[in-house]
Amino acid sequence: MTLHTELLLLATTARLIGDLETNRTSPSGPPARYLIIRPQADLPEARQKLALIFGSEPFELSILDAESLVLEFPNRSFPLSTGEPTAAQHLGAKLRDSLDALLVEPDLPRAAAPVMPDRVPGLESVDDFPPGCWVGEEADLNDRPLWALDALKVRQAWRLSQRLARPAMGSGIIIAQPDTGITAHVELAGVPLAGAFNTLGDGPPNSAADPLDTGFALNPGHGSATMSVAVSRSRDEADRMVGTAPLASHMPIRALRSVWAHEELPIARAVDLAVEKGAHVITMSLGGVALPFSPLRAAIRRAVAKQVIVMAAAGNCVGIVVYPARFAECIAVGGTDQRGGKWPGSCAGAAVDISAPGQNVLRASVEPRPQGSIGQGQGTSFAVALLSGVAACWLAHHGRGRLIAEAHARGETLQTMFRRLVRATAHRPAGWDGTRMGAGIADAEALLKAPFDLGIETESPAFEAELRAPADEMRAFITELAGADPELDDDALLRHGSAIGAALLSLRLDPAATPELSPELVSALKGPLAQRFGRALAGPSVRLADSDVLAAQAERTDRLRRSVAFGKATAAGDSIESAAGGGATVMPEAGELSAKLDQLLAKPDNRSPGSRADFEKAVELIRLHGTRGIEKLADPGTILLPAELAAAEAVIKADGSRPSFLIRDGKIDPNDPFAGSWGERLLALRDDIETRAAMCGRIQPTRGHANRYCGTGALIDPSGPWVLSNFHVIQQALRSYPLFQFPTERGLRITGGLEIDFAAETDTTATNRWTIEEAVFPNGAGEGFGYIDAVLLRLGRSLDSKPLPPGEPGHTSDRFVFSPIQGFVTGEMPVLALIGFPNRPPQSSGTEGGIDWGWVVGQLFGGRFGVKRLAPGEFYRTIGSHPKDAETRYTFGYDATTMKGSSGSPTFSLSEAGSPAFGLHFAGYDNESNFALTTAALQRGFEGRGVAFP
Repeated sequence: MTLHTELLLLATTARLIGDLETNRTSPSGPPARYLIIRPQADLPEARQKLALIFGSEPFELSILDAESLVLEFPNRSFPLSTGEPTAAQHLGAKLRDSLDALLVEPDLPRAAAPVMPDRVPGLESVDDFPPGCWVGEEADLNDRPLWALDALKVRQAWRLSQRLARPAMGSGIIIAQPDTGITAHVELAGVPLAGAFNTLGDGPPNSAADPLDTGFALNPGHGSATMSVAVSRSRDEADRMVGTAPLASHMPIRALRSVWAHEELPIARAVDLAVEKGAHVITMSLGGVALPFSPLRAAIRRAVAKQVIVMAAAGNCVGIVVYPARFAECIAVGGTDQRGGKWPGSCAGAAVDISAPGQNVLRASVEPRPQGSIGQGQGTSFAVALLSGVAACWLAHHGRGRLIAEAHARGETLQTMFRRLVRATAHRPAGWDGTRMGAGIADAEALLKAPFDLGIETESPAFEAELRAPADEMRAFITELAGADPELDDDALLRHGSAIGAALLSLRLDPAATPELSPELVSALKGPLAQRFGRALAGPSVRLADSDVLAAQAERTDRLRRSVAFGKATAAGDSIESAAGGGATVMPEAGELSAKLDQLLAKPDNRSPGSRADFEKAVELIRLHGTRGIEKLADPGTILLPAELAAAEAVIKADGSRPSFLIRDGKIDPNDPFAGSWGERLLALRDDIETRAAMCGRIQPTRGHANRYCGTGALIDPSGPWVLSNFHVIQQALRSYPLFQFPTERGLRITGGLEIDFAAETDTTATNRWTIEEAVFPNGAGEGFGYIDAVLLRLGRSLDSKPLPPGEPGHTSDRFVFSPIQGFVTGEMPVLALIGFPNRPPQSSGTEGGIDWGWVVGQLFGGRFGVKRLAPGEFYRTIGSHPKDAETRYTFGYDATTMKGSSGSPTFSLSEAGSPAFGLHFAGYDNESNFALTTAALQRGFEGRGVAFP
């Protein structure tokens, strides 16, 4: 290398370090780190070269192992997002050249298997992600809070140890947990700590305190929640919550900011530190992509060699087993439900060794705060934590020293011996899929009783000796993710494998995502990968597991049948009222659908040529696949497949049966291409809709926008002023955004960070923003069915110096008035609408021929989301018809195109102008009936709260 070239390289590298995340002014983010593999310079020489490059920029360089160094920038941090990794990767490439290293890889937060938010699933919210993964809570499990322990036969194992006068319940065993840290919680009180540490670098090294930060991709309380199922102690006779090893000691290690996207080096250090500090079991409720020459894999191998049992969660929602569970050296744990079937979100595959309960396990929750609550949680995070307690019980029962000696006598490590025995003693329910979910569900009692030679004929004692080369490891992972050979050589896999894997994982979670790939990486892609990026990948399949799922499919099919018949009847001249409520029964012919689509394509629009081409492609997909679904709908006994349901859902949005209208200048266009039979009705109510639309706003953080908001609010009292929305909307805002607030007797005082924009329309930059200064919670407040999921928000000042809407004379009302008339919520007046801010469609739960139906629906919406829309529809389900509402009778159901993000929308009749509102939209399961709280429920909730509900 010439002197000129070297100086140029140094200057470029110095500039790139400046392009990383801005300097950290507080210890809120961990240092930016790079893994350096096989540099030609030794440590002193490498330090000298880097000092010349970085000048005054502080850095630290340390030896990781015989062939690896770690470079750390204490004043820099990678953002907790994989959206723009190119600056970090460019710097790594320049450093590789400077140090003549095989590889210099930034330890970026990589896309990972997601964890369930600490909230009720099924609510309409922009963060309900990814769909088809989480399931609803199961009320019957609240009466059997220790069902997971019983599924694992843990209490029988405890009694066995006690009967034999042996140490029970994990006594004397230390379980280490690299995670987000822990926080004060009643379910962890009294659990002995065997030290607490931080390898993340964002706090004191001898503290594992979880900061409980909320925001993008963060998981406040994850460490506390997962470990509670392993070490929580019995509190009372009711035993609402007990861990699988309640006498074990806990070693929490804060090693990650988020379980959604985490760095690898801090976790590897945590594994090494756990071994150094005397841990006996290491449990990792995390998973994602591994670095080439994975330091975490090396740390796991070292731990296994030191006779520590190491296990990890198989992963959630992305289909295939993720790292570190995927490593052969690590025990991979899948998740099951109360019936012994696969939890729908559990990753599965040949790498899974064993399974444990992962669906609606009772665990500690940091919500609502202050900490002390418990509730149902789901994910393989809980399955692996439960199994760590089972391992602790086994070690305590036999004595760890004896077990190590027995393993050594058989030519095994303790890890191999435990894996062999827990698999050999596993319970296998009828129909168990041993090819993807491991040997079965762990049985703690049988494990403790098992002779040490059990299963030795089927497990190779040399299991840990098998080691796949780093490039081959990357190749295998990417091949399974992509469903095809990546056609890359070893060097390209080492340089780009982790970035490709992260991009493919992100597409598994959201096929509409557009991962940022460096130009160098893009130029290296060929074959199927070159074709794949920019297009959707098929998401993880969700099997029909039980009668509840089949019942939901049947109801969805029935709703679609009614909607399609409605469209045919109204197109033929029937009134909307007569066709609604099941009044229309005749199904259209395939030719009629095709003719409607031709009419849709013939109408003018303002799309660009490229957008128009995508729109036409989407319509043709509806024509091709929707026709098949409509033909099957004609048979009353047919239940459509998921892909056919998705196609039929697109049909009713395209043929005008269930449209969603953009609102511009307070008005909707009755000549909209998707107006169908609604145009005439909406034209007659044009002034009334304009008044209502003006009083609906988008709730968002300060300076929020169409991609940064949490729900809808409706002005119900201009004298407060008071806005009505959902309780879960304000909860989501608290979790996601930097709000400033403190609790009051009736709710919250909000001193900054939250606003509502009453404009928020498409094709305009105009705003009408007001601060939100107080939240009043109703009696029985909560998220979802069985609660009054509502909140009243008091506005403060205008941020745009504008009056409250409607703000102009001539409007018929200055507020939404809610009516308690029962006829509205029993279906007597079946035609209704709501105004809100739907978010872009999620990944479809079914695909056909690789089609992403979320993309198709997005084309029908013109790609415009998070802006004000009106969605007409019809009454569908009466009060109390939803199983979760049978006792409370707070809600009714209806059919309209709300999609996600419409929480807090008022529901009102379209029978005549000035009809009052009669429901507050709060929930909508994907492509199923929407649900709203009745006026009576709202009045009951706010009675005595110091606010008059209209």
